[in-house]
Amino acid sequence: MENKILKLERVAVECHSTFRTLIKTQHGRMLYLELQLSGNDCLITECFYTDRNQGKTGAKRRNAKPLNLRTLQFDLDALLTVLKTELDSSFYSVEFIETDTAELSVEKYIEERSNSENKKYRFLIMIGEGEQINGLPSKLVTRIKNKLHRSIFVELAYYRDGMGVVKQCYYYDRSYKRQDIQITPPQLVSCFFQYERGAILNLFNHELCCDLNRMIVISDNKIDIYKNKTPLCGCI
Repeated sequence: MENKILKLERVAVECHSTFRTLIKTQHGRMLYLELQLSGNDCLITECFYTDRNQGKTGAKRRNAKPLNLRTLQFDLDALLTVLKTELDSSFYSVEFIETDTAELSVEKYIEERSNSENKKYRFLIMIGEGEQINGLPSKLVTRIKNKLHRSIFVELAYYRDGMGVVKQCYYYDRSYKRQDIQITPPQLVSCFFQYERGAILNLFNHELCCDLNRMIVISDNKIDIYKNKTPLCGCI
């Protein structure tokens, strides 16, 4: 029941009574919501998905806006109805609270609130082959389902000078519509990366829209990832 209370945190902005929060939709998407109050009038001033454009700042960070959100100004009593019908989020009640995040920028606020939500272990499971480089096999493959519920096949390999390379990365959940054409996720912009666990997790989280905080490597040849297309990790 506690999780179903919408807790709006005051923002330190002059002349306006401004509040914000980070909410999860019923489909697992994360939203940043900011609104201003004037008496009983409520105005949504900012609303965007935080699980897109990760690593970016400013206007680029806020490009992924909910398409169904059309009601931006309404009576405060209608807030929960707007969230349910247009933002896919259901709450029982609203609380306006004061916290120590009032002075934080939008990016810092999202980072702090996201970290407080990530208390569970979310594992990136990779199948490894070859010689050991920086404590990792020279070839790593996996199948994931990201936060947008897209299934992705990924193959990484060691390149040279401490760097790794993305050899393959493509969706495989809608091949029947694309006649087996391999489509690379558009958010993936990095070809090379530091061949270490932290950099690999960063690649998956920021460019493949995942939410993973630990990495496991399996090298016992007991999983045939090429025949079995079940995702090993993510939102299964």
